[in-house]
Amino acid sequence: MTLETTTIKETCIVLVPERLDGSTAPGMETDLRKILADAHQKNVIFDFSKTNYLASAGMRAMLQLSRDLMKAGGKVILVELHPNVYKVFDMAGFTSIFTICKSREEALQKIP
Repeated sequence: MTLETTTIKETCIVLVPERLDGSTAPGMETDLRKILADAHQKNVIFDFSKTNYLASAGMRAMLQLSRDLMKAGGKVILVELHPNVYKVFDMAGFTSIFTICKSREEALQKIP
């Protein structure tokens, strides 16, 4: 899997795949860890605008990546969640863990 990423204001913006499940989550996690290590970035915005399916494996990868980034002093923000994806995060109680914004622009304003 090749992640589509951009960097704005020293923040890595990751376009999450259409499906974040057992087949895509491990690759996303591995790729993102390499990207972040190479770029020495701590802040990440996960753009879910193209994601319409989220399984438990995807949630587990998001939680682990976020914990590691936050331990390193970084900030993690999720943006443009499809209503079904938001519902999964909400039912799992993850909406109280993650900062969720409507757009990339709104998220970038929350990063120092």
